[in-house]
Amino acid sequence: MCCYSVVADDGSNSEIEVVHYAYANYLGSGIYRTTGQDASIINLPFAYDIDTVGKTTYGLRLPLSLGFFDFEIADIPELDLPSEVGTATFTPGVALSYQYSDNLAIETYLDYGYAKNFTSGYNVSIHSAGISSLYHFDYQELDTIWATRLYYAAYQGNGYSAQDSYAALQVGLDAGLPLKYQIFSYPFQPRLFATAFWYFNDVEFNSQKSILNSEVSNVTLSNSVEFGLTFKFDRVIGYSWAGFDRLGLSYRFSDDFSAFRLLFSFPI
Repeated sequence: MCCYSVVADDGSNSEIEVVHYAYANYLGSGIYRTTGQDASIINLPFAYDIDTVGKTTYGLRLPLSLGFFDFEIADIPELDLPSEVGTATFTPGVALSYQYSDNLAIETYLDYGYAKNFTSGYNVSIHSAGISSLYHFDYQELDTIWATRLYYAAYQGNGYSAQDSYAALQVGLDAGLPLKYQIFSYPFQPRLFATAFWYFNDVEFNSQKSILNSEVSNVTLSNSVEFGLTFKFDRVIGYSWAGFDRLGLSYRFSDDFSAFRLLFSFPI
């Protein structure tokens, strides 16, 4: 899961629908707030491992995103829950992980789902697929993971003309420090990471063109870089299918986009 605080570099305060809600489960799960709008999206990356046969693990992906209005991150500790759901995105799918060797795992997924904007009444169908490799190795005293991911996502309007798609290559390095601490009864390890994204076509965040000022140019996400710090817990906090084993903070940026993310899962 993650948190976005999106800023357009032109400094404009015009309201724009920065992140299309159809991509909520792929541009970053968690809580994020778009600039100029009092709205947040909570992403719940539910997943369930069905079985392991030999070196292969099969599972279900059940990511759910809910968009709220008049709800901020600061409201969470006080449990000041929002009164209205603005958007909902559900993209169930299947996942497969193959342990190719002691150090290398290959992962793939296929999703097909649905998203609805309750404010506008529009809804879209979504599909996405991807493949990843995770290579584990030790460097001096650091236990390290080199991750490479190739994926795409697309949506199409139901009953109205709207469609978009994007594909991306992501590579990154996640390194665990030779330290251990404990919060209550949960031991954790500090880990540093850095990752880069190459988009085969730019992701247009204001895809519904909800721009109050017509002179404001589109906000797009092009090739970007992200780095941050996470705490990796030895066991899941919460339920195995709905908990989290990481807690961290990162910063992501490109030419006309920047984001601070609060992380609750593997960041790459």
